[in-house]
Amino acid sequence: MTIQRKKLIDTSDNRRLYSKYSRKSTPSVIFIAGLGDSCETWNEVQGRISQETSTFSYDRAGVGRSHVASVPRTCLDLVDELSELLLELEVEPPYLLVGHSFGGLVARLYASLYPQIIAGMVLVDAAPEYKELAYEKVLPEKLVAANREYFENPMLNSEKIDKVQSYKQIVDYVRISDIPLSIITRGLPDKGGGEWPDKEILEIEQRLQVDFQWLSTSSKHRIAGRSGHYIHHDEPEIVIEEIIIMLKGTGK
Repeated sequence: MTIQRKKLIDTSDNRRLYSKYSRKSTPSVIFIAGLGDSCETWNEVQGRISQETSTFSYDRAGVGRSHVASVPRTCLDLVDELSELLLELEVEPPYLLVGHSFGGLVARLYASLYPQIIAGMVLVDAAPEYKELAYEKVLPEKLVAANREYFENPMLNSEKIDKVQSYKQIVDYVRISDIPLSIITRGLPDKGGGEWPDKEILEIEQRLQVDFQWLSTSSKHRIAGRSGHYIHHDEPEIVIEEIIIMLKGTGK
């Protein structure tokens, strides 16, 4: 039997965070959205996976229906927030983490800190640490300063995340594991317009995401050839397939 809950949870620092939890069996699949995105971004994929096992998604503080938190924040703050929600709702481990874009950084840090309760991880066009600095190799000179300011100033991104400290946390806590890891990378460039070198940026991100494979001795990489950054919207069947393959690998 599947039990579904959509509710606001009161946290230890008197904030209310919105989550969607479908309880069925384990492993529990934990969906982590990209920067500024609510849990609704996962609707199609979460709905399908909820037929197979327990699923959980949520709105980070200041996003969607969740209350605002003090800013700036770091990836470690986001991991603590997620941990508190999972404990409060008694979401049963082990967890299969699915992270999109910046959510991939949160998933990676969570897995580094709590490897004993992680059954697998799927990275969906996940953000590489220090990607903004890598972009500078191909950016026109007139765009370099703004790109660097976006990297350094937390107040310029939608969730006021301190990227400098967050990336450092990812590097400081990184560990090589045997946790099953699936990396799904977009095949189409963003349509930024103007002088932004879309194709060159795509090539950089594809190379950086291929490098994620060293994080696990049990990793695989896949290109979603018809997708832009939101693979779970453009080709949701690919994300669903990778999650189900991973679930079957756990004996589900």
